[in-house]
Amino acid sequence: MSERKYNVYVAPAAGDKLFAHIRFLAQASVSAAERLYDALCAAIDELEDNPSGYPVYTPLLPINTDLHYKLCKKRYRIVFEIIDERVYVYDIQDCRQDIDKNIV
Repeated sequence: MSERKYNVYVAPAAGDKLFAHIRFLAQASVSAAERLYDALCAAIDELEDNPSGYPVYTPLLPINTDLHYKLCKKRYRIVFEIIDERVYVYDIQDCRQDIDKNIV
C-alpha cells in the first residue's frame, strides 16, 4: 500500500533561519552544528509522509491560515502549512526565544 507523498518547499526566510541557527551553534561547536543541521533537514524531509499528523500551531497574533508544527531536538519548532499536495515550511524557531515575532 503506497502512502500519499507531499512536496515540501522551504521558504527562503525559513532557510535563512535554519542557517542562522547553524552558524550560531557552530561558534561553540562545529560538530554540534553539523548534527543539528542533519536533524533539521531530516525532520523537514519527514514532512513528505504525514504532515497533517503534527499538532496545530496557534501564533499569538492570529492569522488566516491553519499552521502546524513539528519539534526537532526538543527545542526547534518547524512551522508549516499544508495546501493540497504541498507543504510550505515558513519558519524554524528556537523555542527558547520569542517565537511569535517571526510570523505575521
